[in-house]
Amino acid sequence: MISDAKKITHAPRFLHYYGDVVRKHLFFAGFLVLIGALIDSELRPFYLFIGVFGVLVVTILAGLTSPRNRSIMFADMIISASMFLIFEYFAIDMYMRYENFSDPVFLLRQALSVVFLLTLYFSTKTLREMKKE
Repeated sequence: MISDAKKITHAPRFLHYYGDVVRKHLFFAGFLVLIGALIDSELRPFYLFIGVFGVLVVTILAGLTSPRNRSIMFADMIISASMFLIFEYFAIDMYMRYENFSDPVFLLRQALSVVFLLTLYFSTKTLREMKKE
């Protein structure tokens, strides 16, 4: 028999746990937002607000993401969905005004949208699996 002091507790194993992927995507999205603050002069006030507070929140969420905490994964999902909608709106708006797929600012906005869409997918898939437990 193993004593309480020698018990090793592991995080629950889920068949579809993608918290590590979510964490990396959130951190990468934060990095892209910081780059956006430098090159996207049209939305600079938005990026400065998001850059200061949003990147901080996204980084904290990335650090707290774990298989033990459903509420953090739910927050990852909500933040990802919100940011996907915002950045995709900005990308479509820019394309409609300038009709230029090769503009670096358009590509940055679209990249942010795709990163948040992937994060939304993986956090939702993980949350669904966590709900079964």
